[in-house]
Amino acid sequence: MDKNLQGKVSSIIAEINEITRELEDISQGLGREFKGIGSMKSASSLQQAANKYRNVTHELRKI
Repeated sequence: MDKNLQGKVSSIIAEINEITRELEDISQGLGREFKGIGSMKSASSLQQAANKYRNVTHELRKI
């Protein structure tokens, strides 16, 4: 893979990692700040989305 394309992939990976961290932070904040089933489900859904983004990052690193 040429350096230009590798740079773009690395940039995408960095952005996905930032999104993943933000989703995890929001998920943890919901768990701490709000109580109830709705907040637990929302936090869980955000964590699942973060995990999917993490999987995308792993796949991109294989390129």
